[in-house]
Amino acid sequence: MKEYSEQLVAKYRENPEVMNWDLDRLQNNFAGYDIYIVNKDLKIIKTTYEEDLGLDFSKFGSFATILRERMAGDKFEVDRIDISTQAGEIKKYSYMPSPDNQYLFELSVSIEDQYPSFHSLNLFKDATALTEEYQLVEDIAFYSVEPVNHQVAKLRNSKKPYLNPDVPEFEEELAREAVLNNSLQQNSKEIAGVHYSYRFFPALVSDKKTEQGWNSYVVGIVYNDQIMREEISGHRNLFAVNIVLLAALFASFIAIVVYLLKRFEHQAYHDKLTGLANRKYFVEEFKKLKEKADFAGNNIGLVFIDIDKFKTINDNHGHDIGDQVLKNIAFRMQNNLKEKDLKARMGGDEFVVALADLSSKDKIIKITKRLIKELKKPLIVNGEEIFINVSAGVSFYPDDSQELEALIKDADSAMYKAKREKKDIEISF
Repeated sequence: MKEYSEQLVAKYRENPEVMNWDLDRLQNNFAGYDIYIVNKDLKIIKTTYEEDLGLDFSKFGSFATILRERMAGDKFEVDRIDISTQAGEIKKYSYMPSPDNQYLFELSVSIEDQYPSFHSLNLFKDATALTEEYQLVEDIAFYSVEPVNHQVAKLRNSKKPYLNPDVPEFEEELAREAVLNNSLQQNSKEIAGVHYSYRFFPALVSDKKTEQGWNSYVVGIVYNDQIMREEISGHRNLFAVNIVLLAALFASFIAIVVYLLKRFEHQAYHDKLTGLANRKYFVEEFKKLKEKADFAGNNIGLVFIDIDKFKTINDNHGHDIGDQVLKNIAFRMQNNLKEKDLKARMGGDEFVVALADLSSKDKIIKITKRLIKELKKPLIVNGEEIFINVSAGVSFYPDDSQELEALIKDADSAMYKAKREKKDIEISF
């Protein structure tokens, strides 16, 4: 999300006339993400998601305050997941202001689109089934409680907005207290001469210190006291079991979404075969390494590694064995380098490593030699012994260049020189 947001900021610097932007064309390069442009009045004035066009965030209380702070800042902010107000979809959102703080660029990705199986999970349907089965149950509802000022909205699945902030004060207070105290809240009320009991309990509560963009959720149950007294026997116990199961389903549903979201993000930034970082992730993380190196006055070693005659391995042993060789090379990199060192597969049989927080070039060379020695050891794959050789080129930040692409190019050229001269390592000059 951050990379796409930065692209929008870069485009704004070139052309600040956002109403003239072709968002559909931009979206083609954004891998399933929708784009929103929010103006100073907190209205969505342009978007690829037509259902949200014209949505006015200024009506959303404390969330509006959060958006104004984000628009006035200069940072990329990402929320976890929530429910789209207009469409009722489960989405993840991110925000980044324009350089002049006139607009907020918002991105969203639909979890349901990425994982279609979530369409089969229908909590509203389950709640309706329970109210129909048990006469003493007047209503089962779900509430969202935002984590800053604890404003309450009611979830609904058939009418816009799907997050309805117009909640009766009586229910609003019970939902809020359920979250603040992380415990069951109950009260009673008489409506048209009939007594009703309200039971509100937290289904999922976020830690407001770490989950600013992640709402808490509450299940609210309304009992008809008259029918309850008549059927206070076994039905209620059975219903209580079903309610517990419903709450467990709700919490499990959210937990699965969070897990798959993390998996989705991991897949977007990592090589599917080896599990190493891909080029996109390497580029983003290298910026952080540069900042640390500049602050500490250290060097970064950029090592470009290529497996010699890898095509021959594929031809002689088959592509399945070739894939196993690549996995083993990646495994050895992970086990012979520090966690803070960046390791990435650039494609094919080419890998790149950034050796971080080193005070001298000699240390970089020493670590590189040790790594290459480990990578060259024979591999046993499916009972076959595979002999491999690798070539490596090394460039240095900041001496050779301060730009990553130039460092990669220098290390790549040094690697090919090592290959031509049948050497393990060559240093960029």
